Amino acid sequence: MNYLKKILFIILGQRSYLKLLHRVFYLLYDLKFLGFNQKFKFHYAVKKIIKPDFIVLDLGANLGYFAKIFSRLAKNGKVICVEPIPDFFSTLTYFLGHKKNTEIYNFALGNEAGETTMVLPESNGFIRTGLPHIASSEKEIANNKSQLVEIRKAADFISEFPHIDYIKCDIEGYEAIVFEDFKPYLMKVRPLIQIEIGQENVAKMLELFTELDYLQYGIANFSFVTEKGDGTQQELGDFLFIPADKKAYFESLIK
Repeated sequence: MNYLKKILFIILGQRSYLKLLHRVFYLLYDLKFLGFNQKFKFHYAVKKIIKPDFIVLDLGANLGYFAKIFSRLAKNGKVICVEPIPDFFSTLTYFLGHKKNTEIYNFALGNEAGETTMVLPESNGFIRTGLPHIASSEKEIANNKSQLVEIRKAADFISEFPHIDYIKCDIEGYEAIVFEDFKPYLMKVRPLIQIEIGQENVAKMLELFTELDYLQYGIANFSFVTEKGDGTQQELGDFLFIPADKKAYFESLIK
C-alpha cells in the first residue's frame, strides 16, 4: 500500500494526490466500508449529534475528512474550517469552497498572532497527511519538510462567532495552548467538544475541562459512553466533552 501511495504521489504531484485521498475516503465512507473500523467511529457517530442548524468549528480541518460530513449535516447552519497548511487548504477549498454553509480559513490558532513553522512529516517519499504540527525545534525543521504559516490569536478568532454548537479539534499537540485561550468563550457559549489530545496534554486538558464544568464522554464498541472523568478511556480515540448543564440535551441526541 505504501508503495502504491508513493507511485501515485510521484505521478500525480502533491495537490492532485491530496484530492485523490479526499475522493477515496468519501467513496469508502459513503459505501459504509469504514463503518466497522474504530479509527472512523466519530465520522459516523457525529450523525447523531450534528443538527441541521448547528454552527460547527473544525480546527485542523486537514483534507475535509470531517468538514464535508459536517457540511452535509448542518445544512441550515455553518461549518467553520481552520487549516493552516496551504495545500490542505487548497483541497478543502476545491471540495467545499462552493458550499454556502462553509467558511474556510488558512491559518493556525495560538495564544498570540504572528507566524510559526509547521513540519510536514514524510514517509517513503510521500507526505503523512495526519501528522503536520508546529515545529518544536530548529533541528526538527532542518530534518523535515516545513512551511511558514500565519497564526492568529485563538480568543480573538472565536469571539467573531457569537454562537458555536460543536467544536472538533485535531491540531497535533497544540490543543492545550488554543483551548486555554478559548476558556472565556467556553465559559459563556458552552459548545460540545470533540478533541484529539496528545498524551502529554491529557492531564492539563482534563484539568481545564473540569474547571469549566464539562463531563467526559467517549465512544466504545461504536456506542457513546460516559467516562470516569479521570482522563482514561474505555476505548482509545477522540475525547468528547459535554457541558454539565447540557448533559440531558446531549443524551437526548444520542438515544
